[in-house]
Amino acid sequence: MTRNDVLISGAGPSGLFAAAEFARHGIEVRLIEREMQAHHEARATAVQPGTLELLDSAGLLPPFLETAVHVRCSRVYGPNMFELRAMSFEGVDCSCQFQCSLPQYETERILEAHLASLGGRVERGVTATKVQSDGEGVFVELLHADGNVEMVQAGILIGADGAHSVTRGSMGEPLDGSTYQGYFLAADVAMQAPFPRDQLNVICGWEGLLLLSPLPGDRWITFQDLHGAGEAQSAEDIVARIGLCLGGRCQPTQVAWFSPFRMHRRIASRLADGRRFLIGDAAHLSSPFGGEGLNAGLQDGYDLAWKLALVLHGHAGRPLLEAYAVERMIADRHVLDISNEVHEAIVGIAAAVRQGREVPAAVADPVADALLRNGRAMIDIDYAGSPLIIDYTGSEPDVVGPHPGQRYPDWARFGGTLHRVLAFGPVADAESLVQLGRRWSGLVEISHDPDVDPVRAGLPKGGVVLIRPDGHIGFRFPSVDVGAFAALDRHLSSYLSSP
Repeated sequence: MTRNDVLISGAGPSGLFAAAEFARHGIEVRLIEREMQAHHEARATAVQPGTLELLDSAGLLPPFLETAVHVRCSRVYGPNMFELRAMSFEGVDCSCQFQCSLPQYETERILEAHLASLGGRVERGVTATKVQSDGEGVFVELLHADGNVEMVQAGILIGADGAHSVTRGSMGEPLDGSTYQGYFLAADVAMQAPFPRDQLNVICGWEGLLLLSPLPGDRWITFQDLHGAGEAQSAEDIVARIGLCLGGRCQPTQVAWFSPFRMHRRIASRLADGRRFLIGDAAHLSSPFGGEGLNAGLQDGYDLAWKLALVLHGHAGRPLLEAYAVERMIADRHVLDISNEVHEAIVGIAAAVRQGREVPAAVADPVADALLRNGRAMIDIDYAGSPLIIDYTGSEPDVVGPHPGQRYPDWARFGGTLHRVLAFGPVADAESLVQLGRRWSGLVEISHDPDVDPVRAGLPKGGVVLIRPDGHIGFRFPSVDVGAFAALDRHLSSYLSSP
């Protein structure tokens, strides 16, 4: 029987990124994939600003920026291309004020090359067929493409094996939720469309609904609504329907790939059970209209890697690992809520147009617009309520900026894989800060009066803030006295083990 400390089943974007992140944190993993060859289908194409930050921290941003089209805004049109809604990423508090649009196979190519540069690889033609778990580990039956069967005892099994996950099935977890009404078709087309190349477009016409988002090489990913489940589709049908929806202004010159599908809003009730963990589509499914699904999967893998790596290195206990399921459930449910809001808005407008009803004018609300923009950018995840989050600032009226649980907006400036303590203001007992740094050396890096704005950390009058490896604020105290450092030490001790 083969033994693996960490086995990842599924080498889509979530599994690839998780494997690379484990490698960056110094953990060797085994990554298996049932398909012998990488696919060449566009599928999920949007990489959101918040995810680009994670890729940047992992040293992966340049190839995405170089390969992708940068989409800066989205617009919804009614009949005769009358603009009904618009949203721009301009002004979002993020280093990238755009999403990257590229075929999923390009995302996977970049991630697999990155994994290889870190010494990892994908074992193709290997399928997890049976999974059982006990107190000693997880026992997995692997079927190889040549027919050989291998038994593996894994300390940890990560299910990145999609909506029909064998890992999730072994946990007795269905994907609870619902399937949206209607049938849709996705296609990768070549076309000189009448839209800017930095813009996602949704056309709600009398002929139906059409989404067009740019891809590299003058290509577009498109979603069309279908009127019946049994409709036979061909490339010629797709060309004709797009031309009709665009009022004859243009039509595709080539259809590279197409596939009918249905849209879902689903999530497992548990994302982990001690030794088995779910990430990506194995854990949740969302409507593709907002482009969150692939991103949530990458963020799952990023989050699990830093937590599990600390545990496997002996630097953290079970509370940190258990927090994965708690925190990512908070995040993934929020993502599904945002995705559902976008889906219902688009489908609602399309239905109104098709039925000849008037579409209400959009009401300008700067606060609501900013919240929606942050949600679409995926920088608004808030882990407040997690056992890893604590705030000593209370309800002081002058406390501004992000609160513990939220993303620290300048976290990408620091890099690395450590926790970071930022102390703002005069320290009365400098030795207590030195002792804190000595105790947590190698796990926590301390900066006194760093060259960043304390208001951006929610500490306008000074204090102490802990930035976790994922960029979220884990602790905040509105002073830099001995009590603050003692409280921080207790908090770190609640889930970390000092070297």
